[in-house]
Amino acid sequence: MTGLLAAEVRKLSTARTTWILTAIGAAFAGFGAGFFLFEEAFSGPFTGSDPQVAAAIDQVGGMSVIVLVVGVLSLTTEFRHATIGRTLQITPSRTRVLTAKLVVGAAYGVVYFVASLGVVAVLIGIAATGTDLELGAEVREALWHGPVGLALTAVFGVAVGALLRSQVVAITVSLVYVMLVETLVNQFAPQVARWLPFQALNALFLSDEAMGQMPEGMVSPLPPGTALGVFVAYVAAFSVAAVWLLRARDV
Repeated sequence: MTGLLAAEVRKLSTARTTWILTAIGAAFAGFGAGFFLFEEAFSGPFTGSDPQVAAAIDQVGGMSVIVLVVGVLSLTTEFRHATIGRTLQITPSRTRVLTAKLVVGAAYGVVYFVASLGVVAVLIGIAATGTDLELGAEVREALWHGPVGLALTAVFGVAVGALLRSQVVAITVSLVYVMLVETLVNQFAPQVARWLPFQALNALFLSDEAMGQMPEGMVSPLPPGTALGVFVAYVAAFSVAAVWLLRARDV
């Protein structure tokens, strides 16, 4: 299994798309954090408070769609370039192959969080010049919600890629669902939308500071613990379905 994991790490880390998407995600996370750190008209003057720092860190999780796409690509690329057959010749167990991709995908989610957090941390340091930072309970929650949520997002992406196989279809369906379907459901039925997978995921990245900037009634997030449980359930269901279908279908 160690060799299989190492091979999957090489595949993911040597793809230019992985690095490009990671850089884009980190840049957008920094851009989002800038609103909470430097735009006084948006969130008031930066005082280094625990909610403000947590809100800036949560912007890393706000770019979870990047991790989702990388997860989708990690498997659909093999089908697109017809390398999946060779992969399964070397490791005949389809369950082991998919498990390795799921594990490496989860690891990428954590790496992405750390890389983007580095960008946000630099911005926090600049904004906090001459100001003491308050690193309390909300910051601690943001620091574990982020990597856990993004690791699960990557696993979800790998599972979607295994279920749909076609790279174009998988990416298109994923983006349309996340950016359009859930948005529309949230607009017209927020009490239903809160139970959908990415609305549940987003609840992990909504600090009290961020919620305070939103119009009342715009979102109705689940409590973080419940939201995490809901998203884990979706990820587990999609992963099990992906393993079953990969074993059942011809390559």
